[in-house]
Amino acid sequence: MTGDDFGNPWRTMSVRVVFDGPYFAVRSDVVRHGQRPERAYTSIRAKYAGVAVIPIDDEGCTTLVGQYRYVHDGFTWEIPAGAASLSDPVEESAKRELREETGFTADRWLQVLATAVSPGNSDEWLHGFVAWGLRQGDPQPDDEELIVPRRVPFSEAVTMALSGDIKHVGGVAVLLAIETRRRRGELPDDLLRLL
Repeated sequence: MTGDDFGNPWRTMSVRVVFDGPYFAVRSDVVRHGQRPERAYTSIRAKYAGVAVIPIDDEGCTTLVGQYRYVHDGFTWEIPAGAASLSDPVEESAKRELREETGFTADRWLQVLATAVSPGNSDEWLHGFVAWGLRQGDPQPDDEELIVPRRVPFSEAVTMALSGDIKHVGGVAVLLAIETRRRRGELPDDLLRLL
């Protein structure tokens, strides 16, 4: 069965925006589920989608980006990632983020993932890509990004994802999507040869 086989049990009785910021809004709607009583349902409504990219160089390595994250009050290793306007093509936004954070541009791109980030409380989507045929340029990070690059073999990045050394769940999902496709032989031949 697919999700289309099930009906929508939710009815929205009213919508109220309780916070409206530049990246997301918070709504507290009144809803009814089936025959249950009405209740408040608070959710985050994203104004951007997420994009995340695994760059693969000619030696089968990827470049991680490290930075201190204010909300988590700690340094994290992540894959190049950022925000995509809901009106822009996600691949173009992924190309921009890769160039900004690493300086790389790439000849080849493949989307490996499109998934809901946290479907119980947010409508944000993440689009994951792998890029290869890299050319190095100068990174152009945002003013508040102090990025530390770290080049590692792709297999080491997968190990870091599984051990928790890479904290960004979107990055973990993209790494594991690529690794699963690699094991199944479901990637282009020129990329498989690198991995």
